[in-house]
Amino acid sequence: MKLSTFRKELGEGEALQLYDVVHQNILSARGYEKRDPERAIAIYLHAAELAWRSREEALIPLYNHAVGQSADLLLSRRVRQGARFTLAHREYTVRYDGAGENIFPVADFDDLIPVDCMQRSGIRSEVSQEGVGAAMVALHGTMGEKENPFVSPVGGDFNLTALLAFTESGEAVFRFYDVTKCHSAKFWGRERDLNINLTAAYYMVAERKSSGAGASKIMGVFRPMRYSGRMGLYLEPRFDPDKIPLILVHGLVSSPMTWADPMNEIMADPRIRANYQGYTYYYPTGFPTRMTGAKLKEDLLRLEAYAKSRGASDRADKMVIFGHSMGGLLTSMNVRVLDESSWSRISNEPIDALPTSDVIKDDYKMIFEVDQPKGLKRAVFIATPHRGSNKANTWYGGFVAKLIEIPTNLVQLNLVAMTQSMTDLGKTLFNSEAPVNSMKTLREGNPVLQFVVDRPMEPYVTYHSIMGDRGKGDTPNSSDGIVPYSSSHIDGAESELIVPSGHSAHRDPAAVKEMQRILLEHLDKNGL
Repeated sequence: MKLSTFRKELGEGEALQLYDVVHQNILSARGYEKRDPERAIAIYLHAAELAWRSREEALIPLYNHAVGQSADLLLSRRVRQGARFTLAHREYTVRYDGAGENIFPVADFDDLIPVDCMQRSGIRSEVSQEGVGAAMVALHGTMGEKENPFVSPVGGDFNLTALLAFTESGEAVFRFYDVTKCHSAKFWGRERDLNINLTAAYYMVAERKSSGAGASKIMGVFRPMRYSGRMGLYLEPRFDPDKIPLILVHGLVSSPMTWADPMNEIMADPRIRANYQGYTYYYPTGFPTRMTGAKLKEDLLRLEAYAKSRGASDRADKMVIFGHSMGGLLTSMNVRVLDESSWSRISNEPIDALPTSDVIKDDYKMIFEVDQPKGLKRAVFIATPHRGSNKANTWYGGFVAKLIEIPTNLVQLNLVAMTQSMTDLGKTLFNSEAPVNSMKTLREGNPVLQFVVDRPMEPYVTYHSIMGDRGKGDTPNSSDGIVPYSSSHIDGAESELIVPSGHSAHRDPAAVKEMQRILLEHLDKNGL
């Protein structure tokens, strides 16, 4: 239907009258959503067409809302391409246009949620842009391991913007734009800013995980076996072969949700979000770092292999990892030279000859016998206790360590039998309170930590440090309240930044800016 036809139907009320008509259509469609969804879709499409054909700036908010509501209803009802929706004076045929640069095919997601219908809370700042189209969150399911081995068991979500255009023959053509890569699109014959909300997916994550996040943090320490099946590397959006994996590793008594605010703010930079894709590593923090570090390495190697199979070997060869607190220790284990020659400094016997369980042997084999993930090219250590923390040496640290429950076969070491084949260094390492759980490992002066921090960095890894001093400005005698500077400092870092925060330094605004700087520098160094 042409605009002249609309004006003939509406009379000469101009934009104000047209605004009222579109608004009334939207109210009418809302009333039909539950009792007659197909009619609701048809009316929303009609409202969107009225606004689209008008070329009236004042109608853009109504257009955006009608597009979002119709897309939501279509996807929630699994409406396929070619479906028809009829009103007395108009029939629409739905088409999903997935062709073109930075446009998602509809097969990339299972459902859509309009941002203007969401509860927008749980994140400290919002990154958005006003413009045309419906800002939405796309939800996708697990899709099976072969399709996406890093998707969460509950699926994932990502941001997009929907635009809707109409043909003379009655086609309603949807296009779903990847807002991490583009900020504008052709609309009304010229390039226009898209309506974008880059925080929307983080709102979804916060809402979905907030109810159980506190319990999983605490029980992940004291009852780690309850959460062991969830341990692994996860990707919220769909895998993008054009982006560099950015690995995020949380600390003790924490979860991947700790990265929501920092990542929301880091990804506000358009160049960063166009070139990086964030992966979070979840692990029950009560497990020994031997176990969790080995699993992280296994998943990083799996990510490298998967990326290569998807034609993304160039991007997977430029991975960056951020490790906060204990997460920094796991990061350290994956970027230092820990190989068979390192093991020979500990034991005179091969790992297979150890008088211990196969589970423990497998962890040591992964750490010492398997090559490090060579795709990791840059590491950022944030408030990392490289040499331990005196907080873990206190009576409270000992009390907490005793509360951590882990099956014997995962931690039991036959020290008497093992020391017979150990070097003097090995005897020191395994007799100094074997790494029964994470709390004992974190004790200041633990020779296991010293052994790791004394190992050289892999020559291909560039690394940085960020730590807090609680705003006291007393470095090198500073502390973030948990980790002293003497433990978090490591020689050879390309940069070291002290921020005025406590132990949660990764959430400090100055640290966020530093992480942005490092990511942009990494792009510059790689010509991206």
